[in-house]
Formats: sequence, structure tokens, C-alpha cells
Amino acid sequence: MSVSGLPESVTTSLSRLSKAQQDVLASAPDEMKPFLAAQMKMQKEQELSDWITKMMKGDHEQATSVLRNIGG
Repeated sequence: MSVSGLPESVTTSLSRLSKAQQDVLASAPDEMKPFLAAQMKMQKEQELSDWITKMMKGDHEQATSVLRNIGG
């Protein structure tokens, strides 16, 4: 599974900043905004990576269960 294989709505919603994050970014001092924006982007990328990992693990566990039930 790759990020390009995910529906656009999923990747868009996971990469968009929340209202609270937008408020924090807007109220931050100008010299901190690039750092905070980069940090928030990294956090969103980590969340997406974690989500993909969980999905792949679930697929693997499901496939393993099917094979065990077959007797393989």
C-alpha cells in the first residue's frame, strides 16, 4: 500500500491542520511560524504513517487468520 493508493479525501483530511493548530500558528511570533508549521506538518505525516501501518498490520493479520483457518 502506498500513499498514492489512498483516496484523496483521506490524505487531504490527515494532512490538513486542525482549527486549533491554525489558531496556534496564527498567534505564534513571526520568527516561530516556519518552525511550528514544519513541526505540525511532520506530526501530520507521522499520523498518516501510523494509520497506514495499522491498516497494513490489520490486512496481514486477516490474511494470516485465513491461512490458519484453511489449515496452512
